[in-house]
Formats: sequence, C-alpha cells, structure tokens
Amino acid sequence: MLAWHLWLIAALILFLAELLGTGFFAVAMGLAALVAMAAALLNVGVTGQWFAFALAAAALAPLLKRAFRQYAPSQRRSGLAGESRHQTGKLVRHHNGELRLKLEGDLFMVRAEADAELQEGEEVEILRFDGITAIVKSLK
Repeated sequence: MLAWHLWLIAALILFLAELLGTGFFAVAMGLAALVAMAAALLNVGVTGQWFAFALAAAALAPLLKRAFRQYAPSQRRSGLAGESRHQTGKLVRHHNGELRLKLEGDLFMVRAEADAELQEGEEVEILRFDGITAIVKSLK
C-alpha cells in the first residue's frame, strides 16, 4: 500500500469521526490528511508529509473553529455555570425518589435557596449553579 493510500484512509476515518460531533476538529484533521496525501502523490518524503499534515492542521483547525462558531452557533437556550441568564424549569421526581430540576430535557440536582420547601411539578426560577446543583427559588 502506498503512502497516499494511508493518508486517504486516515482522511476518510477522520471525516467519519466528525459525525460524533467534534466541532469541525476532525474535519480539519481530515483536510490536513488530504494535504499530506497530496504531498505523498508529489513524492515528498515521509518527514515532509508529516510536516505538511502538521502545518495544514495548525492552519485549518482555528479557521474551521471560527467558521463553526460563526455559521453554526449554539442552539441551547439555557445558561452554563457562571452565565447570568433568566431561566426557569420544572421539578420532577427522579426514580430514586429525589427531586430533580428538568431543564431542556436534562435532569439536575436541585437545592432551594434559603431552605425553602420544594414540591414536585413546581415551576422554579434558576438562580445559579453550584457545580452541577441548581440553586432555585419557587415562582409561586
């Protein structure tokens, strides 16, 4: 098997890996592998092929990351820890009997501010996150 065959196989595997949602990182590596494949087709030595791959990856990864953020922004509505964004959620009973906050289909551990009593089915305002625990207050 020739060197360009290996680079082509690597590129195809990386393009398939992008389906796992790597944020265009695998695409950048796949395109870099195609650059290395072109170097192999031009009879560049192995060291040159790896150098071409490294240079292409270093150039393409930040460019594609910027393009990904610009043209495919996040669709999430909730905030992350440290973000200030008004959010509400509903309290549900987890299979282990504990209350959890349901927010956009995910369940979070929950604690009431000032030790208030929380009830299942209650709408709550999310004040902040303490690690993975949502600190909430009742909307009633």
